[in-house]
Amino acid sequence: MARPEAPSYGLSLLILAFFLGAARTNQDGPFLDDNTPTKSTSDHHDESLLLNSDALPIFLEEPQDSFVVKNRPATLKCRAAYALKLYFKCNGAKNVETSNFEFVDPQTGVRMMEAETNVTRDMVEEFFGNDKFKCECYAWSGRGNIKSQSATIDVAYMKKTFEESPVSTRVEMGHQMELRCVPPAGVPPPRVYWLQGGQPLQPDTSILVSTEGHLLIGQARAQDTNNYTCVAENIAAKRMAPPAEITVYVNGGWSPWSAWTDCRCPGATLSSGKMSTRTCSHPPPSNAGLQCQGSSVRRTKDCIPCPQVEPARWSAWSEWSHCNSDCLKTRKRQCIPGGGQGRKTCNGKDTQTMSCTREQCRSLKLSEVTEANFQDTKNDIALYIGVTAAIFFVSLLSFFLTRMYWKKNRHQSLYNMASNDYHPEFFPEHDKKSLSLQPDLTQTVPPCYEYPYTTPATSVTRSVSEHHYDVPHLASGSDIQMSPATSSTLESSSGKRSQLSGFTNNSDSTYEVATESVTLPLPSLPTAYAVTPTTSGNYTSTTVTHGGAFLNLLESGVSLVVPEGAISRSRKQELFLSILNEDCFRPKLAENLTQLSPVVSCGPNVALNKAVVLKIPHCAELTRNNWFISILQSDCSDSQWQTAVTLGQETINTSVFCQLDKDAAYLVTDCLSRFVIVGQSTSGNAIKRLKLAAFAPKLCFQSSVDYSVRVYVLEDTDSSMETVFGQEKRLGGYLLDEPRSITFQDGGNNLCLTLDSLSEGWKSKPCSHYQEIPFRHLWQASSNSLHCSFTLESYEMSRTLSFKIRINQKGFDYHQVFDITCRDESDVSVAKTSSGKLSHHNELVPKITIQSETSRSSDSKKIVDFGHSPKSAKTYKPDEPVKMTKNLIVTDRGVSTCDDFNFRLGKQIRKQLCHCLDPPTPRGNDWRMLAHALNVDRYINFFATKPSPTDCILDLWEARNRQSNALTELKQIFNDMERFDAVNVLDNCLGPNWL
Repeated sequence: MARPEAPSYGLSLLILAFFLGAARTNQDGPFLDDNTPTKSTSDHHDESLLLNSDALPIFLEEPQDSFVVKNRPATLKCRAAYALKLYFKCNGAKNVETSNFEFVDPQTGVRMMEAETNVTRDMVEEFFGNDKFKCECYAWSGRGNIKSQSATIDVAYMKKTFEESPVSTRVEMGHQMELRCVPPAGVPPPRVYWLQGGQPLQPDTSILVSTEGHLLIGQARAQDTNNYTCVAENIAAKRMAPPAEITVYVNGGWSPWSAWTDCRCPGATLSSGKMSTRTCSHPPPSNAGLQCQGSSVRRTKDCIPCPQVEPARWSAWSEWSHCNSDCLKTRKRQCIPGGGQGRKTCNGKDTQTMSCTREQCRSLKLSEVTEANFQDTKNDIALYIGVTAAIFFVSLLSFFLTRMYWKKNRHQSLYNMASNDYHPEFFPEHDKKSLSLQPDLTQTVPPCYEYPYTTPATSVTRSVSEHHYDVPHLASGSDIQMSPATSSTLESSSGKRSQLSGFTNNSDSTYEVATESVTLPLPSLPTAYAVTPTTSGNYTSTTVTHGGAFLNLLESGVSLVVPEGAISRSRKQELFLSILNEDCFRPKLAENLTQLSPVVSCGPNVALNKAVVLKIPHCAELTRNNWFISILQSDCSDSQWQTAVTLGQETINTSVFCQLDKDAAYLVTDCLSRFVIVGQSTSGNAIKRLKLAAFAPKLCFQSSVDYSVRVYVLEDTDSSMETVFGQEKRLGGYLLDEPRSITFQDGGNNLCLTLDSLSEGWKSKPCSHYQEIPFRHLWQASSNSLHCSFTLESYEMSRTLSFKIRINQKGFDYHQVFDITCRDESDVSVAKTSSGKLSHHNELVPKITIQSETSRSSDSKKIVDFGHSPKSAKTYKPDEPVKMTKNLIVTDRGVSTCDDFNFRLGKQIRKQLCHCLDPPTPRGNDWRMLAHALNVDRYINFFATKPSPTDCILDLWEARNRQSNALTELKQIFNDMERFDAVNVLDNCLGPNWL
């Protein structure tokens, strides 16, 4: 058809605009769709655009098919030009919440509109139509409205069971084969790929993957023998089929015949005929391949086979006999004579003798003693029964008589009497004088009730008796002795914890956990501290606001980063962080598991808006990748441990993300509780680091001629020595040398400790110079103070003692040596370490002076005694000022702080970086590349489930990078990603001199 002239065309447009304006004015709308939204009469700007519009809307971006993953909605977007309204319809529904954004292109003056809507899982599942859930975008203008293409929204999922799993098979070298794998049903259809020996398969000319996901081998090679795993993955889940093993075997083949040789039997002088041989070695059979068929020897007719001569041989050894009275056991064998002209006797002995082990000898002697005692006791059994019955009846009668006498002479109940109604005979002698009806105004410490036994559950002491209502003893204030360490701790905690009495355990047991006991009154004990008292090792707490906080245990390597925004603006929450060193907090693990970190507790478990980052040190050697690492989690109110996450088995529902570095693990979690790292050896070659520490008392000959050396074997973490220092402080022990580290490998081999090179005048007690610690006692240690002792005796008066302690794991080259030299010089005991330095024992426990915040007495300073090595401790002189830090926590291990913490990236910088990196880009240089550059992309789907993946990655970066050049390295990463907009954000917000 011919194109109309220009005047006619312009006149047509004017007439059309006139009728459209009249239609909108009269509200008749004959030219518009019934579903077109009505226009507000007050919007003059839109009316002007309507009258001047001469084109239908044009879609610049249409909604695409999308999926709902778990609880994350699918987002649909569309953009149109020349549109006055932009909205979505889903399955004919009109009320779909839509967010609109409009702007005018400054160059062309064209009106642009963008619309966005979220489709939730409930919306998709509540739709019961025959078709799939579909949505369209509608653009409306004065000329009419247009509809975009339909976008289909499905719920993404993948079933757990493979429809067909690969099966292990054998294939002959050079032949072809197929491993079939049909993935589970899923939406979208899962992508199938293969792992070879746990690593992604690299296809080549011989091995490839078909479009259906099957593994095809054209010509099998020897290097193709391996385990193959079929993996199916989509955006919803990842499934792995059981591994299938492909074994490439080789059938044996004959070698060429050898040259002909004379056929001569042993002992014969003349030969008769010729013979030739061949071997099954071309190729030799492998991987259970078939042997060669046929004979390996060929002879001429005149070659007569030699008669078979069977030599004499030994029979199998018999079982070992029981241990005899000499602690020996024997076994025998017989000589079977040969046939024909062979030798009739066997070389060697027919009897073997071996000493029994110590346990067997001890058991044998114990059995003999038990049998003898049983013979002696059998004759007197009737007498024992009669005596036992008589004692029982006499005891029962005495009990009833005593009860009757006690009730008869009791005039009043002691349990219902007030403290001022007690009779003086019920009080100690030194308290009778202080009791009066008038209050004692000179008393500086209020009286309290003392109980000599501590209940672990409540930290309130009570006496051990037949009932729980003993008459309390009222102690005067002058008898209460405050522990200096705990006093400073309580003063630094803003008055929330108070100490009533100091308690010191004087037990001589070397296996008892040594911790200072602090008695706290139940009414003043907050819930957060009731489950984690300050006696549980290093401890710190602070009040956290919307700005975030950083809790750090200086000498233990444990920290907690609470990012900005984790606490709501209108809230203030007190949080604590502690290390639980008591044995009762250690998890009871299975035989193949071992503990790799201390038990760390943080809390209380309150609702957080963002995840926190918890740093926990570990002692696993990760260089060989032989560990199967898991994070155990326990609620602070009980002792039940559950697996929070297992590395390599994470799903999008996993609530804890673990970033495992060389010496520490960073846990990203929104749940505050107890955590511990455990591991399992995947191939029996996993290695963990152990810490060795040697302690001994002061070398003093006036007290005893015996000298006991204790060697502790602990996990190699900064906090593992906490219990040991407290225990040795009670026992009067001193650190002989700096602690050492030794690697300990899985496999069941024990740890051997040998004491040798003793100086003259000293000797070790019999059978005590060599000791072994069983493997399972170390791999599944249930104590934080595991050790063994060496006892030395002095047979000459010598003020010098030197010795060496060698530690190694049986069967391995891992070893350590303590070279110790001690001497007694007057009242100061000096130990010379292996490095040649002299360590004075009396300098081993340093003194720290801390300025007191009170002025009740003339002494304004308190001395805190720390059981720590001299390497990390200082001595502050009384005249030196001490800088007070915020929330200073002092324990018998060291000092921890909750100082003001400044995040490297402020809120505005983070917001701009998230705006740059959160949206996905075609090149992939978004938050995913940032996670890869920071080496935190082991399970990147965890960040994809967060509202802002970039914000979560930057929180983890704040916790891992505390060095001064961290921002410089981050800027270099943005440059390498070619994200210069992120570089400009750092430069513009931080200024030109921020580097």
